[in-house]
Amino acid sequence: MCKKSKAVIFLNGEPPRDKAVARVDFFDSFVICADGAFGYVSKFCRPDLVLGDFDSVDERLIPDGVPVERFPVKKNSTDAQLAVLKASQLGFDKMEIYGAFGLRPDHELVNYALLPLAYSLGGDAVLKGGMFDVYFVARDREFVKDVDKNKIVSLVPYSDNVHILYTKGLLYEAKDVCVDKISIFTSSNASCGGVVRYCLGSGTALLFVEN
Repeated sequence: MCKKSKAVIFLNGEPPRDKAVARVDFFDSFVICADGAFGYVSKFCRPDLVLGDFDSVDERLIPDGVPVERFPVKKNSTDAQLAVLKASQLGFDKMEIYGAFGLRPDHELVNYALLPLAYSLGGDAVLKGGMFDVYFVARDREFVKDVDKNKIVSLVPYSDNVHILYTKGLLYEAKDVCVDKISIFTSSNASCGGVVRYCLGSGTALLFVEN
């Protein structure tokens, strides 16, 4: 178990904005760089680990002393999934993931699955984006977060069906309603300012919170 409190994972998607990087507490974070993300990560920090199949970055560019884990190109996991698995193996139950969006749309869709992957490992992960952060909401725990007033909050079903027991702290609150992947009426809500709560009776969902 590392002494740092969380894992910060950088993926080879759209690089985070400078102001987002400025908010990262690198002193208290174990930094994992997935393959080609090293191309931009090296500009602002020295990662604690670089892993992947190295099809997107020249391994010779990685400085001596930075630990490297190599995987075959032909494998059943993406570099991003391997990074989340590694963070869990190291004992981190909190993960911030950058670079999950942009570039290839198929990669972006697959990267949403990193949230339930972390959850299945007993972790709590968030995809950090320029406009929105994305969280995973499951039925066995209430989602609670401070959100500034008038920020957009959208719940999108991850499972086929989601039963919402209640929401609080939103302009349009819900109680005992169901939503599915065809009929999604839980997007483009707004925070009233303060604590936002979601409690599900069944199913899982992605929660998009505007920055």
